[in-house]
Amino acid sequence: MQELDASQLTVETCFKCTNVKTALKYNEVPTRAALTAMITRTVKFIDANKTLSTPEEIEMTVNELLHTYPCFTLSDWRLACYMMAKEAFGPYYERLKLAQFVECFAKYEQLKAPVVNTIRENERQQYERETAEALRYITPEFGTEFNPIAARVQKADWMKGEDRLTYTEREEMRQRDKNRNNG
Repeated sequence: MQELDASQLTVETCFKCTNVKTALKYNEVPTRAALTAMITRTVKFIDANKTLSTPEEIEMTVNELLHTYPCFTLSDWRLACYMMAKEAFGPYYERLKLAQFVECFAKYEQLKAPVVNTIRENERQQYERETAEALRYITPEFGTEFNPIAARVQKADWMKGEDRLTYTEREEMRQRDKNRNNG
């Protein structure tokens, strides 16, 4: 797995990375190793008296976080662990067990929610713009705005098929236009 500098990560960049469940599906062993290493590094860095000490406890923590937060990406995990090491979610009072990891990941998810909502809203607006632009060329109402000849055709006539060019007629008109422009 590629090592990323966690101090340079943002929620926006994490959103675009590989989902943990997808990574587990395609590369389970390296992904689990990376997640376990992230939790282990965080535990070693924070150095609390009551902390995860056995591999079983760390594995249980990884499994619980995977089950509770399946929508996180690998970079989300890295950023959440980095923020835990910085104590961005509050002090740990010499205790760093499964409950503290779940609590900190929940706080990270709350921090992430408005950013994800903004990204989704921007995607929705972009989709609406693209759809409106695509419809402009196939919807009769839009066609009448730009084409004075089409403006003379009533919508009811358009829907009946009267005064519409066939595909062959349109191709012939395009070919004549090309010939005029080139000649």
